[in-house]
Amino acid sequence: MTLSKSDFKIASSCCKKLVYKKLSYDTLNDENEYMEMLAQGGHIVAKYAQLIYPDGIEIISNTIIEAVDKTRKQIDQNQNITLFEATVLSNDKIIRIDILEKKDNTLNLIEVKSKSHDSEDDNYNAKRKLKEHIEDVAFQTMVLREAYPNYEIHSYLLLPDKSKRTTIDGLAGWFKVNKMIDEKFEIEELPAQSVVKFKRPFVEFKYEDDPNKGEYIDKLQEDSLLTLLPVDDDVEKILIEIQQHSDIFIDILNNGITPEHYSINKNCKTCEFNLGAEKEKNGFRECWQELADIEPNIFDLYFGGAIGHYKSGWYFDELISQGKVSFWDIDTDRFRNRKGELGSRGQRQLTQYQYTKTKSEWISSELSSILSDFEYPLHFIDFETYKGAISHHKGMRPYELVAFQWSCHTIDSPESEPVHSEWLNLDNVFPNFIFAEALMNEIGTTRTPLMWSSFENTILRDILEQMDIYNYSNDNLKEWLINITTDEGREGRFVDMNKITLDCYFHPDMKGKTSIKSVLPAIWKNNPYLHSIPWFKKYEPDTEDNLNPYDTLKPINDSQGNDEVIKIGTDAMRAYHELMFGSLADDTKRRERTKNLLLQYCELDTMAMVIIWKYWMDQSI
Repeated sequence: MTLSKSDFKIASSCCKKLVYKKLSYDTLNDENEYMEMLAQGGHIVAKYAQLIYPDGIEIISNTIIEAVDKTRKQIDQNQNITLFEATVLSNDKIIRIDILEKKDNTLNLIEVKSKSHDSEDDNYNAKRKLKEHIEDVAFQTMVLREAYPNYEIHSYLLLPDKSKRTTIDGLAGWFKVNKMIDEKFEIEELPAQSVVKFKRPFVEFKYEDDPNKGEYIDKLQEDSLLTLLPVDDDVEKILIEIQQHSDIFIDILNNGITPEHYSINKNCKTCEFNLGAEKEKNGFRECWQELADIEPNIFDLYFGGAIGHYKSGWYFDELISQGKVSFWDIDTDRFRNRKGELGSRGQRQLTQYQYTKTKSEWISSELSSILSDFEYPLHFIDFETYKGAISHHKGMRPYELVAFQWSCHTIDSPESEPVHSEWLNLDNVFPNFIFAEALMNEIGTTRTPLMWSSFENTILRDILEQMDIYNYSNDNLKEWLINITTDEGREGRFVDMNKITLDCYFHPDMKGKTSIKSVLPAIWKNNPYLHSIPWFKKYEPDTEDNLNPYDTLKPINDSQGNDEVIKIGTDAMRAYHELMFGSLADDTKRRERTKNLLLQYCELDTMAMVIIWKYWMDQSI
């Protein structure tokens, strides 16, 4: 049994996960839309990287052994050559190198990553952010040195550079994921996921068959948004540690795992092998045994994992080592900080503890006065945005913000019916300033705009900065953005309903969460009178199992007879990219269907805020 780079990565977080991975246990990543989107983004960046090495040869094979043999032959038979997916096997360790350059007696190992990098950042800070990826490169460098000991080997990361701006308009449209292909190798972007559960995206270069392909590749090379970062010194510092860990992991694969290799701890909260009690193969339950059945448990506590014991380590690890994982095993004195004070986080934890114990809702006496300070009309606002490694529009940097959609429900008085307005970009233009101007024209310069968390504030603050970067002139817009946003030294008009929740509201069904997708179901499920209010009738549950308004979003049938629905922000991001530059760009019917899906999803996000506000108002009378 061999140890791959992704095996090494997952084993480094927990040795027992390596065992579950090799046994092909199901994981939360198997149906994780966000992780799948990241994986596709990684393959698009990989295709971009290959195009700026136009003489490269891809190692294509049906088996690992065949790939290893083909790689060695190419290296042995050519003085200078560039290989994609070069495969190297040594001492039970297997790697596939994104780009391997041979120049005489030198091998340059180049690891392509979609993670952003800023070449203008100071070197220490930049390298610190790339620690995990440098470990990946170190593992590959170790294997390459073992297999080719007579070569001089250098290591690099090739990354999207946030300091660069593209001169190509619609660059993202040069790369399309047209299909998914079966592959015998694992998907390294999803280290806990076996290949049978996730197919590799096939990325097509738009001008692959164009007679002027060379000219487009020349443009990519001149414009390249990628930066080659040497990491030899960083690799050298950790190489011995990487070797030691590799030896342990290989021993586990060959001889089995022992209790000395792992322990249960607070990091188990995010274990990707925890799929629920109904799954026959559940890695989390196998590790935790009967402790997995204890409800409520310590992981339900708001920011519980951050509670530290200043002499003996993290408090949750201390509890877990004693087999105390019930929510009621938590010592409430631990909510106090180093100075013995109950800060805002500790107060929230204490509130959750007390009202979970009594199984009752908590509403602060201050909520009524906060709501009464709102100036009507109220504007409940939600944004959808996109950030991608490959820029959508000329002048953009990798991962620069694109604000493509907003929804707003406006209420003129406490008894008024909410009026909905919305905006969605469907034109192939940089939309941010049009986006902000449309919202400004809709809600004006006075009264109370509301958001959930600081996200909308951050987006408008970014657009304000972009006005200077792009030399966009609109004095009214600039003044409006300054007035509505909070930044260092100024207090804006935006009111954060998430902060109000933290300060003033708790329901046991929320557990330790305050996201709108946790607060809304808790209120909606436990207050059925809301279902009959005419404003909210379209989200009325039709069954006892349908008590979350997001589950009432209507699917729309696609051309293959499949139902499609957008329920989370990741779905919206992917749908927008497909509308602009993907498979939907030239399909009128599918574009219309996807547009409607985006609109109904974003509309519910702001109606959710109205539902919560309405309930709070009713309790404040």
